[in-house]
Amino acid sequence: MKTSVERRSREEIRAAATAATLELAEEVAFKDLTVDRIARAAGLSRTAFYFYFRSKHDLLRAAMAQVSDEAFREADRWWHGEGDPRALIQAAIEGVVDVYQRHVNLMRVGQEVAMYDPEMAALWHELMARFIDATTEHLRAEQAAGHLRPLDPGAAAESLVWMMERCNYVYLGLGRRDRAQVVETLTAIWYHALYRDPV
Repeated sequence: MKTSVERRSREEIRAAATAATLELAEEVAFKDLTVDRIARAAGLSRTAFYFYFRSKHDLLRAAMAQVSDEAFREADRWWHGEGDPRALIQAAIEGVVDVYQRHVNLMRVGQEVAMYDPEMAALWHELMARFIDATTEHLRAEQAAGHLRPLDPGAAAESLVWMMERCNYVYLGLGRRDRAQVVETLTAIWYHALYRDPV
């Protein structure tokens, strides 16, 4: 007869372990959480936990990468969309903000761990670089088409992507502004910083 763990899919087990970790991180700092406590909260044995994850940091990194993929798909509405640039920017920002808001606890914990864990910090910069590179490529195409203000596409992309990351953390992660304010402000900044004023 299969155990409850065996009946759950790999995705369900990973989701349960991630949810348990985030719930516990509301009570205890992530650095103080033990694998035993995470495993118990997720309904796993210590052995089962290590079958799916190398460590609690591995769990966190896997969850962060998955959320980043989700946000990347939303951002692609602007990079490969067609139509009014401002509308495309707004759709992309709305999508990314919504992803961040759905996973706000995960993002908050991930960013806090990145402050002292070199592997998490490296992953965080790797994930951000993916957004910066895609944005830079799109800005180069827009610049070649004559749509942008005079600017360095790489520097502009890096500045705007990191600005958005910090705004999401400060305003959404710390609960200082609501979604609508964040989307409206970021859309205006991105559009007016990049695109020429209509003639």
